[in-house]
Parts: sequence; C-alpha cells; structure tokens
Amino acid sequence: MRSSISSSEASRSKWLRAWLLALCLMLVIVASWESALRHAGLEPEYADNRALWLSSRHQLSRPDPAAIAILGASRVQRAVDVTVLSQRLERPVIQLAVEGSSSVPVLENLAVDPRFRGTVILSIAPAFSFNRRLSKLDAGNQAAWVRAHMQQSRSRRIEQELRLAVQGLFAFRSADAAVWRTIPALIKAGELPDSDYKTTYRDRLVSVDQSKLAVEANQEGIVRLYQQNTEAYEPQGFAELLHYFSTLVDMLNAKGSRVFVLRLPSEGAVLDFERQLFPEDRFWNEMQRKIDAQFIHFEDYPELEGYLSADGSHVAAEKASEFTAELAAVLLANGL
Repeated sequence: MRSSISSSEASRSKWLRAWLLALCLMLVIVASWESALRHAGLEPEYADNRALWLSSRHQLSRPDPAAIAILGASRVQRAVDVTVLSQRLERPVIQLAVEGSSSVPVLENLAVDPRFRGTVILSIAPAFSFNRRLSKLDAGNQAAWVRAHMQQSRSRRIEQELRLAVQGLFAFRSADAAVWRTIPALIKAGELPDSDYKTTYRDRLVSVDQSKLAVEANQEGIVRLYQQNTEAYEPQGFAELLHYFSTLVDMLNAKGSRVFVLRLPSEGAVLDFERQLFPEDRFWNEMQRKIDAQFIHFEDYPELEGYLSADGSHVAAEKASEFTAELAAVLLANGL
C-alpha cells in the first residue's frame, strides 16, 4: 500500500516539475522575444480598433456633466492631444472620433443616452459631413461600434480592459509585432521591421509619421480621393440632413448638454476643393442658421493655422500638442 502511495506522489512530483520547467521555458521565450522587439525599436502601443473605442465610450457611462466627448473622423483624432486638452480645460475629455467614418451614429447615441449630460465637440469635415456619397468613403465603423457598445456585457468589458492593460505593457502585443509583419521581415532581411507609420495612444490620439506612408501623402492625393468619392447634397437633401442634425442637438440641449461644432483647418488644394464643392454660404452658414450650437471656424481664429502636415488636411503629429493648446484657448473664449 505504501509503495502505491509513494509511486503516486512521485508521479505527481514529476508532472509538477515538468509543468514548472515548461512554464519557465515559456517565460524565457516570451522575455527574449520582448527584449528583441524592444531592441529593434518596437514599443508597446495600442491598435485603433473597436476595443479601444469601446473602452473610451464606456467612460461616458457615468453621468458627469463635466465630461467632453469629441466626435468626428481622422482630422480631429489626429489634431487633438486629449491629455493637453483635458489639462487646459480642467475637465475629462473622451476621444470618440473614428478615422474614415461618419460621426452621426455616435451623435445619435449620445443624444438618446440618458446618462450622458456632458459637452459634445463635433468636428465637421465637408467631404464627410456634407457628402451625399459618403458610403463610398465611410468604413461604417462608428455605427457598428455603437451597436457593440449597446450589446456588450460586463464580463466582456472586464476581459477587454485586461487585454488593453496587457497591450499597453508589452511590445509583443502591439500591431507592429504581428506575425504577418515580423516573420516575413526576418526571412527576407534577417532583422525585425521598423514600427509602421501610425501610433495610437491609450486615449486614442493617433500620430502619423508621413515619411513611412506607403503612398505619398500630399494635398493632390487627398483631393483625388475626394474627387472620386464626393458629391455635394442637393438643397432638399441637405435641408433634411440639417433637420436631423438640429433634432439631435436639440435633444442634447434639452438634457443640459452643450454642443460645439468645430471646423478644423485645411489648406492649399484641399481647402480650394472644399470651398468649390461645399460653398460656405450654402453649407456652413446654413448650419449656423438652423442648428442651436456654438460654431467655431478656423478661419476666424488665425492662431489655429500653420499646424498642418503636407497633406493639407491633418495637423502634423509633432504639432498636435501645440495646436491643442491653442484650440483649448479658443474653446474657453467661446464659453466652454
């Protein structure tokens, strides 16, 4: 009997040592891979995806009249340094803009959410906001992510936050370290690839290194994209769009929220195209007449100009903090 018990204990001891050895081996492999990635210049970073957006949206689930939600597309997501704006305004700022996507679904979501009592900063980019062919540009992410927010369970939220916490600690969890990037680079060049052109931070600020873009990012390229996919609303269609915008803003105002409509800078060929296709007396000025919000246009504030990258449409990454400080001053001057 004793020999049987002794044999069982010995077997368990062997399995325990085997599992501990396997665990140690795995930790050594992970630590070595992490060290190699960091030595190659790859750092922990976040993916600009649904999980990160949902984490930001859930920050507005608590009724906080001081909270500020930023809505729009890439123009405002790249321009606003959330940390700087929050410090300057002394209020929590949540970035909900999504690259290549219409902000209308998020504006709807905030308007009908009884918990939201904060301020909305709505960035208007003519090729997105006034474009009747928006479906050709719009990736549809904002509508899909709003639905995911409304359906997400508490357990899924906890799992999501744990994943984001790990993603912010380890380089091997970043998109730059994805197998589809690293393995081909190792096979072809014998070394790990550099980080890609886009860096996303925890607060959803997106920083773009234009020197790393696969295609040349210039004003002419932006204009060609708009020319292929943009058509201005006819008067009746735009009137219906304004009525809907006005209804949503009225719903926000009725529960104590405030809405600031923001026209961020563009320049050169991009600005010329926007002026030609979307004349301000027909579009921007008409919005001011029909919507009960505070309007801020960059051309009324010279301090907001001079910060754009070569594409004439987005604030340069290295100038985002300085631009945000100027924007904060403009918002304060307009009663935020």
